[in-house]
Parts: sequence; C-alpha cells; structure tokens
Amino acid sequence: MQALSRMDTWRRDLLRAGLAGAVWLGLGDCVSGATVPEKHAFPSRPVVPKKSAVAVVRVADHPDAAAAVRAAVEMAGGLSFLRAGQSVLLKPALNSGKPYPATADPETVLTIARMVLEAGGKPFIADRTMFLRSTREAFAKTGMLDAARIARIPCIALEDTPALSLSHPLAANWSGRALPVYELAARADHIINLCTARTHRLGDLTMSIKNNVGLVAGGRRARMHLGGAFRSRLAEIALVMRPSLIVLDARLGFSDGGPDEGALVKPGLIVAGTDPLAVDATGVAVLRAQGTNAALSSGSIWTIPMLQRATEIGLGAAGPSAVQVVGDASLTPFLT
Repeated sequence: MQALSRMDTWRRDLLRAGLAGAVWLGLGDCVSGATVPEKHAFPSRPVVPKKSAVAVVRVADHPDAAAAVRAAVEMAGGLSFLRAGQSVLLKPALNSGKPYPATADPETVLTIARMVLEAGGKPFIADRTMFLRSTREAFAKTGMLDAARIARIPCIALEDTPALSLSHPLAANWSGRALPVYELAARADHIINLCTARTHRLGDLTMSIKNNVGLVAGGRRARMHLGGAFRSRLAEIALVMRPSLIVLDARLGFSDGGPDEGALVKPGLIVAGTDPLAVDATGVAVLRAQGTNAALSSGSIWTIPMLQRATEIGLGAAGPSAVQVVGDASLTPFLT
C-alpha cells in the first residue's frame, strides 16, 4: 500500500475525531481575515473577575496521580462546559521530546482524555513543538503518541495543518494586532491547556499562558521572540486562545533554568482552574514555596512582565485578593 501523504494522514485523523466538517481541507499560508467563531476570544473589553477559584490538590492525599487530577478538575468545576459531541483540543506542553516535567506527562493527558470521553466529548491531542523540531518525534519520545493510542484518539502535529490569522484589538505587540494560529485550534469547541510548572530563561515562566505558543503558526512563531516585547506577545496569544480548562501538573517542576531542563523540585501538586492568569500566578506560588530564582521570587507576582501584561489586557485575576484557592490552602501566603 502506498504511504499516506501528510494531507491524507491529516484527513484520516480528523475523520476519526469527527472533526472533518469543522476545518478547511487545504494546506497553505495564514489566511488573513478568515472568519471563525470567536469561541476562544476574550472580549475587546474584558470583565476582570472579582474572584477566580483555583483548585490545588496534594497528590499524596489520593490513591494515585490520576485520582488527584480527577479531584482537581472536579474541584475546579469539572467538565460542565462540555456538551456531547463537542470537539476538545488537548494542548500539552511539548516544547521538546524530553520527559515530564520538561513536557506534559502523557498519563495526565490520558486521564483528561478519558474524562472528556466519559462526558461525551471528542478529544484530540494537538501541538507544534519548538520551531524546526519534529512534533511527531516529540509525540513519540514523550509517550504522547502512546497515550493517544490507548485512548483511541487522534494525535495531530499542527505544522501539517492549515493556519489562519485572528485579530484582537488588545494584541498591541503583534503586527497589525493579528495572531497567526492553527485553524484546528481556532475551530475546536474547547481547549484544555495541559501545562507544567517551570521557569523559562526567556519568558521567566512557562505554564498555561506560555503553553499557547504551540498554537502559533509558521515563521511568526520564530519572529515573536525578537525585540523587547516577547513577554507581552506571550500574554497576548491568550486573547484568542482562551481555554475552557487548565490543568497545571505540578507534581514535579523546574525552579530555575527551563524550559527543557532545570533545577528539579517536587511540589507534589495538581492545580486546576479556568482563569489563565490565576492559574499561572498560583503556579508561581508553587515554585516560590519550593525556592525559585530571582525573576520569580522578587516583588509581586503580578509585576512579573508576562503576568503584568496579562493583567493589563484583562486575562483574569488582577491581584492576590482575586484568587480563591480551593483545596490545599498552604500556597496562599506565597500568592503576593
């Protein structure tokens, strides 16, 4: 049998997921001004929540990590946003082919996939790893491909798929206030952001907001690192890639270095929520409690450049008093 082309493979994976009708079947450059549902976009004038609940679960209090993940998700509101038949992009942290915590743990991704399937949703794993690296190789090396096979869901390398350009008036640090993203992500009914707790040499931290980089298409992803607005651009991706749920797997993490390797810490926690700013602030509190570097330990969490820009554009909780920790409250003193 003749080997499948990239397009054939992509079509087949979409058909398995029941997603073929939701995307354009044509590869090419970003389509400027394309019309897509604004299901993942923050409003032009976001309403900042007075309180954002963030679930914090200690894994040692549960039979295993999967049970802890389920408990955190339920504590954060569960999958009540999901309707039967809806597509759900599971967006893992996959910056390289290195194992957890440098990338998302495939077991955690598998747990969330099972929860989505149980709720009647159609999950699929999709990402683009670091520019010039092979996402398919990263899927295989990290065990993400195995997790997808066990769950019987697609695992899609986004560089093989079409992209489009989404505009947002608050994306001031992107040329033309337009963000090139993969269409499959834009058209999914929901995004579940599956990140880890790590520092980052360029962005200071890589958690839910930074995890959105894998949804940015083409050469613009490389160019976004240039100039002095890198951290602001990171925050602004979330303006069009709002998740329905975030699961921050902080059983392990990097308190310095990152993103691929760093000083290993073992907080033993699962954090979950729907507010990317509140979840990332809580993730910084996790690393502060472990003893992190100067970039994350000095001053208010909300003055860390990426999170400061996230606050300015209204991505979520605007300060420590707006974050309500549900579950293990031991991190509260570090949320300053």
